[in-house]
Amino acid sequence: IFPKKSGKKGVKKGDTPKSELTNVAQNTLKEIIPVERPTLRIKARAISAEEKEASAYKTLKKARTNLKYDGAKRKKAEEAKSKDA
Repeated sequence: IFPKKSGKKGVKKGDTPKSELTNVAQNTLKEIIPVERPTLRIKARAISAEEKEASAYKTLKKARTNLKYDGAKRKKAEEAKSKDA
């Protein structure tokens, strides 16, 4: 690891000493880390009736509500189950 600052105050635990940094090979490649290219975009199409009918807001709201009250619903079901037994 290259130290961020020069001098004794800038050296942190785990930094490479100056003696080892003198002959370090410089990376001259254009790509350091290969980045995956995103797939091509989906072509435009007509919106189906099913998609027009569905509401993303309502779907997300329902999912959030179900998640929030999941514990209470399970507890209520468990109590009803134990009451019947």
